[in-house]
Amino acid sequence: MDRTRQRIGKLGEKIAEKFLVSRGFTIRNRNFSTPFGEIDLVAEQNGRVVFLEVKTRTSERFGPPLSAITQKKQKHIRRNCLYYLKKYRLLEKPYRVDTIGIKLDTHGKLQVLKHVQNAIEFPY
Repeated sequence: MDRTRQRIGKLGEKIAEKFLVSRGFTIRNRNFSTPFGEIDLVAEQNGRVVFLEVKTRTSERFGPPLSAITQKKQKHIRRNCLYYLKKYRLLEKPYRVDTIGIKLDTHGKLQVLKHVQNAIEFPY
């Protein structure tokens, strides 16, 4: 990944984190690595573990930010979340996977932030 995309992604994650904290979420982890990939943010709200996939774009040339979360990507996200829940023995705790799509202008200013709760469902 080139530096510009990486920088935009990190900026989007910081914006998402501030948004979540302002709505009563507590951030547990940032960029949590698993053998299958990475979880952008792990938060907690009202006793529920919330995994967050953040997608940031400066252009919709390739579609809106959340369109980047394909079926294949969702499968990886589920595996990452289950790994985290097992590692910290949290399988009995309520959890969900949310997504946050962020659109920035060319100067890095927030234009749109879309938070979708329960965006990725578990098949069981």
